Amino acid sequence: DYGRPYEEGFNAVDGASGWTTAGPLVFYVRGEYQSAPSASAPTPAVLDFFNRTDNWPTGPALPVASISRFRLLDTYLGFNLGNWQFSFGKNSLWWGPSEGGTMMFTNNAAPLNNTFTVDRVSPFRLPWLFSYLGDIRFEGFIGHMTGLEFQTTFNTGASTIAVRGQYGKNLHPQPFLSGGKVSFKLTPNFEFGMSKTTVYGGPGNPLNVTTFLDSAFGKHYHGDVLGDGRTTADFSYRIPGLRNWLTLYGESLSEDEPSPIPYMRRNASQGGLYLAKFPGVPKLDLRLEGGYSNPVAFCGICIYYNGQYNSGYNNDGRLIGTWIGRAAQGEQIRTNYWVGPRKRIGLELRHRTLDPGYVPQGGNQNDIAVDADILTGIGFRFQGNLQYERWQIPLLATTRQSDVSVSV
Repeated sequence: DYGRPYEEGFNAVDGASGWTTAGPLVFYVRGEYQSAPSASAPTPAVLDFFNRTDNWPTGPALPVASISRFRLLDTYLGFNLGNWQFSFGKNSLWWGPSEGGTMMFTNNAAPLNNTFTVDRVSPFRLPWLFSYLGDIRFEGFIGHMTGLEFQTTFNTGASTIAVRGQYGKNLHPQPFLSGGKVSFKLTPNFEFGMSKTTVYGGPGNPLNVTTFLDSAFGKHYHGDVLGDGRTTADFSYRIPGLRNWLTLYGESLSEDEPSPIPYMRRNASQGGLYLAKFPGVPKLDLRLEGGYSNPVAFCGICIYYNGQYNSGYNNDGRLIGTWIGRAAQGEQIRTNYWVGPRKRIGLELRHRTLDPGYVPQGGNQNDIAVDADILTGIGFRFQGNLQYERWQIPLLATTRQSDVSVSV
């Protein structure tokens, strides 16, 4: 949700977007006014939890301030050269086939600042035997993160591990996040992709050509990989005999490994089935997704975590990866009835279970939502959502809680 603020009470988002082109140049801007009420400070139990799991300070506890601000989201200047597009600014990415949220990169968090991206907008084929790799696409980026408050001296050669930073104050300078994704459409029905991202920079870690390449390729410094790297592999496959009806897809994420494929039992993984239309009801679709981020053969809390970059795989306080989060498993069912090509009504059910090895006594969340997305012929778009949620997380509340949210 682009890192929008959200607290109990009345929240507002009002924005606009626009673009213009001039030859090979394109300029896109999207801005919003955002407001959200304040919230109480974390309890001592929550602060102690952060300290034990992520090595954050135990205080002081700061309340969440109310927000009333204008913020630019996707805003960039692009340049098209042949079949390549280069851009600079803020640019959201979505790397993977899952609809609920991919393992590596989603728009759950705000776009990175000062991001340079390169994108092969039209696929290409390699000559000779390499033509069997099919149509190939590549995307790459490097951008500045924001909202990270802590970083340790782990893997820096320091004799003792110290925590830099404090609550309520961003690190200076903020680390960079870089990454690349390559996709191969080997057949008309099978596509396979691999991606890698790396966090590096921040206090005491100057980013230059050498450290950028060493962190991107996983070179070891002081006995460990430089930076905070993770890799994913993903695929989508249209099922034989049901090519126009049913698609199977999946993705797997590994921490600090050059490829997740040899380490499947140590990875976080998710996947799903998409039925494009029901027999006899062609306007109705169905999507089933599920996954986990607490692999049994790996440290159960180590997905989306790093000993040095202990603020987590976040941007401005929001996880960049899947909605399942850290050390959890989740499932969702979603169906849409398409009234027209640009008009749909949807129903979604989600369940998530938190690993008690991570969150004390674990927890669970269940929600059901009805939404509509209708685009009229005059360019007006209506979006609405009604959601009911029940959750029980003893760390946050001693009894089962429920809430209702409405957005228009």
